[in-house]
Amino acid sequence: MLSKDLKRIEDLQVRKNVSLLPLTSFRIGGPAHLFLVPWTLKALEQTVSYLSNRSISYKVLGQGSNLLINDKGVKLVMTLTALNRIHSLQHGRTAHGHPFKTVSVEAGCRLKSLLSWSIRNSLSGLENFSGIPASVGGAISMNAGTNKCSMAEAIDAVQFTGPDGSCWFRRDQLQFDYRSFRLPDKTLISAAEIQFGKSSPDQISRRVRKVMYKRRTTQPIGEPSAGCIFRNPQGDSAGKLIDQCGLKGLRIGDAEVSKKHANFIVNRGKASAIQVMNLLKIIRERVKKETAVELVPEVSVWGMET
Repeated sequence: MLSKDLKRIEDLQVRKNVSLLPLTSFRIGGPAHLFLVPWTLKALEQTVSYLSNRSISYKVLGQGSNLLINDKGVKLVMTLTALNRIHSLQHGRTAHGHPFKTVSVEAGCRLKSLLSWSIRNSLSGLENFSGIPASVGGAISMNAGTNKCSMAEAIDAVQFTGPDGSCWFRRDQLQFDYRSFRLPDKTLISAAEIQFGKSSPDQISRRVRKVMYKRRTTQPIGEPSAGCIFRNPQGDSAGKLIDQCGLKGLRIGDAEVSKKHANFIVNRGKASAIQVMNLLKIIRERVKKETAVELVPEVSVWGMET
């Protein structure tokens, strides 16, 4: 039996029928029939090897942002939130003579925690990612960012874990694209090396406050959502196109197009995944009809077709 076999792996927590709804920023989704929490890299490697060698599919859950889960749930979910350690690696200087430090961080570490750590250690570089509710691994896997930056610019190396163990890929071996990242087959991200510059905690904190002020004034921060729901078309803004089509405030059940930022769908109470999917369909059809632009979902969907 699957669960009995997995329980034999040391430092792997195996739980049954875990509600995923409170583990997502959307507050939507059914249970995970099996929920796995590896506490060490060795446990992660053994778990990935066991599942891959038996062709057992699974989902990887970070901080649950940018994610919509079927109301009926999913079979097997693994979270790396227990793998969240941060290690300083090396000091150096750029080609222009600026000091930097390379930091190794496990994939389950929250961006918010890494940013707080960097402030305490006088390290700058992640300020523009303030307010993005993601884990390091999740942020890399979707190349998260803003119109000013993306994770691709911060990464020195990524550690992948697959059926044969773990290995590091350097920056020139990685394939980033707009809001996407190509993983080697049958692998997941288990750690990364990030390069930081030197700055004072006060200067970093001021930049963080500036970024957060802009987020609070332009996005529905604090309301359950999955972040931006569509990718920005090249040279354009998905939010602007949705707004031009008069769709702000459009609501199906408790799923609503945010009145503050049209590229956000917010959960007004007990929105279901089906309600969100129906709203997505209406938005895409209306924007395509009125602007001839085909919007591409940015949100990851588990257990349903977009």
